[in-house]
Amino acid sequence: MPLTRDQKLLLEIGPAGYDSWQISDDTGSDARNGDVPDYVHAVGGQLGLTYLPWQAALNFHAFYEFSAQDRFQGQAFNISLVKKFW
Repeated sequence: MPLTRDQKLLLEIGPAGYDSWQISDDTGSDARNGDVPDYVHAVGGQLGLTYLPWQAALNFHAFYEFSAQDRFQGQAFNISLVKKFW
């Protein structure tokens, strides 16, 4: 979504999420629940700004994790800055 008339500053807003599943059993002497797969689901959103003359973007993601099994559950926050050099 352009924020300026010349459309050089763009705003991005949207939903985001992820799912993570363990695909093989835990092994080794430290494995407690080797036959219980780890998994977690997350829902959240993303907010981003892109400035075309600089070919740069700033993004923020926030996620709330739920339904975790055999692993930690919490919140995740991420800020990324991207710049194209060539």
